[in-house]
Amino acid sequence: MKSNLFTRVVVAFVFAPLIIYITLLGKLPFLILIEVLIVLGLWEFLRLSQAKNSEIPKIPLIILGVFLGLSAYLWGERVFLFFILGILYLFALLLVVKGKTEGATSNLALSLLGFFYVAGLFSYLILLREMSPESISNRFASLTTSYKMGGVWIVYLLLCIWSCDTFAYFIGAPLGKHPLSPRVSPKKTVEGFGGGILGAIAAAFFSHFVFFSSAQLKDLLIISLIVAFVGQVGDLTESLFKRDAQFKDTSNIIPGHGGILDRFDSLLFVSPLVFYYLKFVVYR
Repeated sequence: MKSNLFTRVVVAFVFAPLIIYITLLGKLPFLILIEVLIVLGLWEFLRLSQAKNSEIPKIPLIILGVFLGLSAYLWGERVFLFFILGILYLFALLLVVKGKTEGATSNLALSLLGFFYVAGLFSYLILLREMSPESISNRFASLTTSYKMGGVWIVYLLLCIWSCDTFAYFIGAPLGKHPLSPRVSPKKTVEGFGGGILGAIAAAFFSHFVFFSSAQLKDLLIISLIVAFVGQVGDLTESLFKRDAQFKDTSNIIPGHGGILDRFDSLLFVSPLVFYYLKFVVYR
C-alpha cells in the first residue's frame, strides 16, 4: 500500500509539471497530447468492451476519434452535431455490412458510447483550450487578452481535481465509515466525498490568491463545486464500467495510477460543463 502511494506521488511529480507546461503552451503540442490520450483511452475502452464479448469496429473507432479531436481544433464546436449524426449512421452501416445480428444492439451502443465518452469528452479540452477571445464581451477583456487564458482554466481544473482526489483520500481513508456506493466502489465513502468537496474549494481559494486573481472568486468556487460533484460522479461511472468488465484498472500504462481512463475520468465529465459555463456565464 505504501509502495503504491510512493509510486503514485513520484509519477505525479514527474508528469504533472509536463502536462501543465504543454497545457499552457497550447496549439499543436496540446493537440498532440489530447490525441494521444484519445487513442490510448479508446484502446482501454475497447479492452473493457471485449471483456463483455462485444465486437466494436476498432480501427474506424480510433480513426474517427482522432479526427474528432482534430476537427475540434480546426473548426470548434460547430462540428459536434454533424458528428453525432454522422457517427451514428457510420457505425450502423459498419455493423450492417458485417451482418452479424447477435449482439448488434450492444455493439452499436458500445461503439457510440466509446466514441462520445472518450473522444467526445476529451475533445472538449481542446475546445476549452482554444476558446476564442473574439467572441467575448469587452467587459471581460482583461481575462481574454492572452491565448494562454484557456490553458490557465485547464490548469485550474487539474488543480481542483488533484486537490479533490487528495483530500478525498486523506480524509476518507482514516475517517470513512459510511460507504458511498459499495457495489460500484467499495472503498469510497461519504466522508471521502465530503473531503473531496473541501479539497476543490480549497483549490479555488488557493488559485484566486496565488495565480488566478483575474478571475472572480465566485466563478472559481462554482467551477470547484462542479469538479467536486460531477468529477466524483465521473470517477464512479468509470468504476462502474470496470466492475462490469471485472477489471481493477483500465490498463497499467501509468505506474501507480492505472490507465488513462482511470486518471482522467473526472476531467472527462467536468470539461464540457466548464466549457459551457465559461461560454454562457463567465464570457457571455
